[in-house]
Parts: sequence; structure tokens; C-alpha cells
Amino acid sequence: MRYLSILLAITALFSNTVFVFGQQSAWSSAPSSSSSSVLPIKRVVLYSNGVAYIERRGFVTGNADIDLAFRPSQVDDILKSMVVVDRGQGNIGSISYGSSQPASARTAEIPFSIDAESEDSSDSRGGLANILSQLQGDNVTIIHAKGTATGAVMTVEKRAITAKNKDGETESNTEYSVVIGSQAGELTSVPLSDIRSVKLLDANTRRDLNEFSDAVASARRRDSKTITITANGTGQREISVSYVVAAPIWKTSYRVVLDEKGDPFFQGWAIVDNVSDDDWRDVELSMISGSPVSFIQNLQKPLYRYRPIVPIPDDLNLVPQIYDPEAGVGYGEGNGSGFGDGSGDAGPILPTKSIQQSNLFSSANGNYIVSSGYQGSGVSDALSTDGTGVNTAATGDSLGDLFEYKILAPVTVEKNRSALIPIIQTKMEGERVSVYRDEAVPAVGEQESDDDDEPSSATPSSSTPRARIGIRLKNTTNLTFEGGPLTVIDAGAYAGEALMERLKAREERLISYGVDLGTLIRTKTEEDRQPAKIIKAVEGVFQIHYFKTFKKTYWLSNQTALPRVMYIERPVRKGWELSDETQKPSSVTARFYRFRVELKPYETKEIAIGENLGMMDKYELRTLSPKDLLALVVKKTIDEATRAKLAPLVDLRIKLNDIDVKIERGEKETEEITADQSRLRENIEALTKTNSAKTLIARYISRANEQESRLEKLTTERRALLTEKDALEKQLANAIIDLELK
Repeated sequence: MRYLSILLAITALFSNTVFVFGQQSAWSSAPSSSSSSVLPIKRVVLYSNGVAYIERRGFVTGNADIDLAFRPSQVDDILKSMVVVDRGQGNIGSISYGSSQPASARTAEIPFSIDAESEDSSDSRGGLANILSQLQGDNVTIIHAKGTATGAVMTVEKRAITAKNKDGETESNTEYSVVIGSQAGELTSVPLSDIRSVKLLDANTRRDLNEFSDAVASARRRDSKTITITANGTGQREISVSYVVAAPIWKTSYRVVLDEKGDPFFQGWAIVDNVSDDDWRDVELSMISGSPVSFIQNLQKPLYRYRPIVPIPDDLNLVPQIYDPEAGVGYGEGNGSGFGDGSGDAGPILPTKSIQQSNLFSSANGNYIVSSGYQGSGVSDALSTDGTGVNTAATGDSLGDLFEYKILAPVTVEKNRSALIPIIQTKMEGERVSVYRDEAVPAVGEQESDDDDEPSSATPSSSTPRARIGIRLKNTTNLTFEGGPLTVIDAGAYAGEALMERLKAREERLISYGVDLGTLIRTKTEEDRQPAKIIKAVEGVFQIHYFKTFKKTYWLSNQTALPRVMYIERPVRKGWELSDETQKPSSVTARFYRFRVELKPYETKEIAIGENLGMMDKYELRTLSPKDLLALVVKKTIDEATRAKLAPLVDLRIKLNDIDVKIERGEKETEEITADQSRLRENIEALTKTNSAKTLIARYISRANEQESRLEKLTTERRALLTEKDALEKQLANAIIDLELK
């Protein structure tokens, strides 16, 4: 019954079509002129991109001028979008408006200037004396205290006079007089203090004065600009004028009332603002949802292009030129096409020294060093797919699709007021749900190092993450609802609020409005790698393709006496696929998998969600080491058959490394003997100068002979080792070519 009472109350609110409340901002036209009664506003269309389409309609008779006043900031939009239609037998003559040039530019060509007030300085341009002095040569008629004087203004004279004031003190003053010259040659001096009026007789001077006045007045009246529409015709006929101006965006707010079963009753309201100075009385109001392109371009300001001034040559002598007639037809065409494709990957480039050091390891007996063939890990192309097995929603919003909310009954919103207008009330499909968004799943770059191949696991987390209580709402109407705040009323009481993004027709949406204290969630994560799926050798590189696994287990506990529907949201990660053991998600968005779990009262359910990432390890077969091979066998990355095929390559690699060690030892011994022989020669040369050193010299010579024999033997051994190494390298190369892995 509480639900029914609230529903009846909200329905009663809808019986009052519009809620109107005050608005203090200013917009649209300036204070309406008398033309507003001629062309009142009949239709208003508000857009969600911040513009309004205004349509005025009215009747005129005969030739008529229709004045519409706008703010200067609106004129650019008016010039860009205004459409004027004469629906009778007349036609639109012209549309005119005041220039947007600054007053200084408009008065630059006028041969005089007038200041707003006079000053006691020679540069002052204010006052009658200074105005008349700038009209020198113009014909005027002056009415003064003693009569009338007609003629041309000759000059304005300035005289200093002295007089005593009422206190008997002498004061100095300045007196101005204008000198008029008549057609008869008579000069008349008229004091300015006696002048009652001055009439300009020259038409050009009067026009300049009027232009000056208009320019100065328009610069002062910056809050309004009048656009005049001239309609020519006979009889009475209808005129319509439409245009686009900036306007506050219309907003939406929604209410959802849930009954005892959780079925939603949906209400939507539109908030519109009339911030103009014109009342909307019984207008046809529409609200458009969408993203039409709109921009501002400065059209009212006169624009000039620079043109260079080119001097005329002194010897310029133009003569007529005769041009040949055009003949022949030229035609040409061309076409072409191109295409290309490429793919591949590359590992990081390490410094040479780093590569050498990272590829070295000690042999089992410590007698030599063998370079490792491990080349690193990367994402496997062979195990990666373009899709995840589940179709995901498209990303982004559609642009250009316009959705109209048309109010059927006429709407009245007074100027500088706002209104709350109902746009929808209906029952919709939906249910109460709980939503748990797991944002603790690491991204690809946050995974453990690829060198750590040991499986890892975590005990159930000690934290108590909470789900959010919400509703699953399906738009069963044919309307698209703009985004806005949403208030939820559940079981006859306020339950919470949410923000709803644009909801299209037939679209479902999860909306959460509070924390769900009736469920408990525990989680545990495990990471591992699966045995190799694909093993192959490509151009001397041994490739092992396998899946890296990430598994997260959820324990969901319903701690209430009512059944629950829980949605688990897991991020969609690039390259990762859901494992075969994971239940199929109920839906997939652009960013999340959604898994639906139904919980009975006081029930706890376990759900495991696993993901696989295709990886690839690379080993260079020429440098594959026993340590590499042993590690692959221990980790069960390869089977015994594959190990048996790789073992001969490893044996050859060991023999080659033994030869390299022997060659290196021989070269080191040769260097030591060569250095010792140099020392012996120096000693023998020094001892030849001593008669008693014959025995020591003979000893040195004997030792040198032994070293020469050893050098000859080392040279022979080195040649043999190089020959053996060359044979083993050829044998290794052939073995790599003949290697077949399945």
C-alpha cells in the first residue's frame, strides 16, 4: 500500500503538466520591441548541445518592416541560421542590421569630431564654439537674440573680457563669437551666448552629422542590435522567421519506484530554462537529444583583405593588345592504386655487453662457460585470437542520431523562468540486483615477471569487499533517454540516487544506488602456466607457445532471508581469453564481463573465473644450453621425445664450447710465452757484457728453445681445434636444418 500511495502521489504531480520556477540568468533577445507582438514565438526546439531553434510567426499587411532586437553576441548565430518565409503573395526585400564597426572606424571619414563634453584646452572638441569652428565654410542659419543670420561660417573668434562682479572685484572671462559671411559679402558677428539655434543648410553636412550621431549612439547601446526584415507585398499574409541561438541545455531527471516484487515504475522529467526576455506562451516545445554540429563564426564584423599598394611607373604606356582565339580541347586522366601489408614483432634491444653477460652460465663441473640460448618471452601470435569467444558491445556513442521529445500540449514558460516538464511515465522490465565490480584484477603490464614460472596462489583475502545494491532496468519504450540523475524509491521509502547515462530503446542497464550490506564476498587468486601447446623451430629459433593462466575464485554469501541476484563484473583485458572451465558470462560490455549468480536466502556459492594469455618463449638453437634443456624438462614445458631431439644439439653446443675454451687457453699461454721470451732476450743482451755470466746465458737459451717448441705445438693444436670447430659448426647447422618438431 505504501508503494501504491507513492505511485498515486507522483501520478498526481503529472496532472500538473509543468512545474515553473524562477530563473535569474539572461539570454536571447533584448527587451522586446513592438515587433514582438507582430511575430510572437510559436515554436521552441531545445538541443542538448547548447542551442535553441526559435520560430516566430505572425501576420503583416502590405509593405512592412519587421524589427527584431537581439543581443550583439547572438547576431552571428542569427546571420548564420535565419530563415524568413513569406507564406502569402509577397516577397522578402532585404534583411538589414547596424554595422559592427567601432565608432572610431565609422567616424574616420567624417570631416569633424565632437567630444562628449568641452574642456578648457585648445584641443577640446566639445561645445558649440568647437563644433562651429569645424564647420568652417558650411552654410548655416543662426537664430539669435537679435534676429537671424544666414551665411557661411567663417571663423569663431575668442575674446578676453573683464568685468566687475557683485563684490566689486574684477574678473576675466572668455567670450566666443561666430562670424557669418553672407552671399552679399556682409560679415556678421554673433555672440554664442545669444544663439538660440543653428540650422545646417548643406545636405552633406547634415548626413555627416546624422552618421556621427548613429555611430556614437550604437557604440553606447551595446546591449541590443536591431535586425530589420523588409517584407514587400499586398494584403494580409503570414510571415515566419526561424533562427538558432545559444541556449542552456535541457536536462533530465528520473524516478524509479520499486514495488514489493521489485518491478520498476519509471518516470522521466525534462528541465528547461527560458532565460530570454520573451515569454513562451502556448508554444510548441520539443527537446532534441543528440550531438548535431554547431559552431560560432564572426559574420557581423566587416572583414577586409590586405591589398598591396603598387606605384604607377612613370613610363607607363598602355597600348591595345590582341589575343589569339582559344582553340583545341585538352583532356587527361590518370589512376592508380596501391596496397600493402605487414606484421611482426620485435623484442627489446639490449646493449652488447648486457646480452653477453645475460647469456652466460657455468657448466656442471665449472671448467667452462656456455652461453644460454634463452631469448626472452612475448605474447604468442599462434595462441592469440582476435575475439574472446563472446561478442562485446561497441564502444562510444553514436553521433548524429537525433531523438526528439515533443510535448503534445502547448507549454507556457514566462521569461527568466524555468520549468519541469514530464516526458515519460510507464512500467518497465527490471529486477533488484547486486553488482560487484572487481577492479583488483591486474592489467597485463602488472603481471608477475615472465622469468618467474613457478605457480603462485593467494589465500582468501582478509578484506571484505562489498557489492552495490541496484536494479537491472530495461527500456521497453521506443524512446531514447538522455543521461541524468535518477532517484530510487523502494518499499515506499527513499533508497538512493544514481547517475544514468543515455539509455536507448530496448537497451538494458545496470544502475546502482547504494552499498549492499546483505552480501559478503571473499576472493582468492592463482597464477600459473600451462604445458606447451605448440613447439616449433623457425629460422634457428626454438619457440615454445603456452598459456599463462590467471584464476580468481569468489565466495558469495547471501546473509538475508530474501533471494539475491548478483552480477560480477570482471575487466576485459587485451589478449586474455576466458578459460574453458569458466562459465559463459551473461553479457559483455566494452570494458567488462558480467557473470550472473542467483543466491538463495543464506546461501553461499563459489564461482571461479579463469583467463588465459597466450605467451611464447624463444631459444636460439645454436646457443641452447644444458641448463635451458634441463629447465624445460623439469618444468614439463617439453616432453621426453622433444628433449631427445634437442639433446644432440646441446651436445654439439657443449663440444663447441669445449673447443672455444681450449683455443682461449692456448692463446693465453701463447701470450704468456711471448712475453717471457721478450724478457729472456733482454736479460741475455744484458749478460753478454759480463764474462762470468756464460752459465746463466746458456740456461736462458735452453729455456727459450723449450718455449719455441711449445709455441710450435700450440700452433699445431690451434689449427686442429679450428678445423674441428668448423666441422662441428657445420654439423650443428645441418642438425638445426634437419630438426623437426611436432
